[in-house]
Amino acid sequence: MAIRDPALAEWLLDSLSSGLVAIDASGVLTGFNPAAKHILGGLAGEPHDWLGSDFRAVLAGRPEVVALLEDALDGRPRPSRAEIVLPGRGATPETTIGFTLLSICDPHGAVRGAAIQFRDLSAYERVGEQMRLRDRLAALGEMAAGLAHELRNPLAGMEVMAGLLKRRLDEGSEAHALVLDLLAQLRVVAGTLDQTLDFVRPVAPEPEAVDVAALLDLAADRACARIDFPGKVEREYAADAPAAAGDAEQLLTAVTDLVVNALEAMDEAPTRWPPRLSLGLQWERRPGHQPPVRVAGRSLRAAADPQERREVVISIADSGPGIPSEIRDRIFYPFFTTKDAGSGVGLAKAQKIVSSHGGSIELESREGEGALFRIRLPAAEGST
Repeated sequence: MAIRDPALAEWLLDSLSSGLVAIDASGVLTGFNPAAKHILGGLAGEPHDWLGSDFRAVLAGRPEVVALLEDALDGRPRPSRAEIVLPGRGATPETTIGFTLLSICDPHGAVRGAAIQFRDLSAYERVGEQMRLRDRLAALGEMAAGLAHELRNPLAGMEVMAGLLKRRLDEGSEAHALVLDLLAQLRVVAGTLDQTLDFVRPVAPEPEAVDVAALLDLAADRACARIDFPGKVEREYAADAPAAAGDAEQLLTAVTDLVVNALEAMDEAPTRWPPRLSLGLQWERRPGHQPPVRVAGRSLRAAADPQERREVVISIADSGPGIPSEIRDRIFYPFFTTKDAGSGVGLAKAQKIVSSHGGSIELESREGEGALFRIRLPAAEGST
């Protein structure tokens, strides 16, 4: 393809949603588009300022990309597509990119440069992980629902018989006290079964445009009403954050459960005083089209751009003890808990609700340094 107008060629590069970096045979940068800067992360300055510079200096913080471009200068043919994981840098998380690497040759076959075109695959990986999680939860839900139904009838019978036995015993006797304990334990089991059945019921969102800032404030108020919090609640909301596409009541339940989890962590094992709860609201553009959230024949589309989607990003951070690395993969499993009186349903339910909205929950934590939960939700179409 030949492009006569240099300005049109520059606009074309700037409009690509995939990253593109090109060098000549001596290693001088000849092309670097904005998408490449966004995907690689942690690069100061603007791409047009880097043209004419040695690519090794500009990409010193991304040695993996430097090595790929250096290899491409040998002129050997390479696979049309490959993947590589780029380590996290500062605020930029670990990123998986799918890339095409090619040598640039003149008509005589001499190598005149190299180029790499790449796309951030993190969003696709999150979607795949969410789908696998939904499959696991669906299988677990079917088993749990069947087991709960089988147990409820004999459990109800046991409660009736224990109640009859209690009436026949003298109040204050040792046997009467034992029956009271038995009834209390039976009620605990019944409560667990009720939670199980509530968790495995399908989530059916009623989609609308949700004011996320107001939702965050209400979730914090509800959580603090449940758990006394002596610390400070910090808020940092982007003024231009769009509305989220989803069911307000369900999302409020999910966010409240995550805030409660943060307050409980700081209450049980405080590491700083006063404790701090930080609530954040931002938004990002992500490559790749996101299908609409569909519910019972209705839909509320995410912001429809064929090249990217907007995501509302909610962050909930605490100054608690953090989450040990050995259990991070299990914290969203139903009924997994490290608390003496915990049910293990809150985080799993939050994950289920967010997943049903086409979103995801991410966790960042270091032991002794608190935990950060990040919720990503599709933005509502037409919201600003």
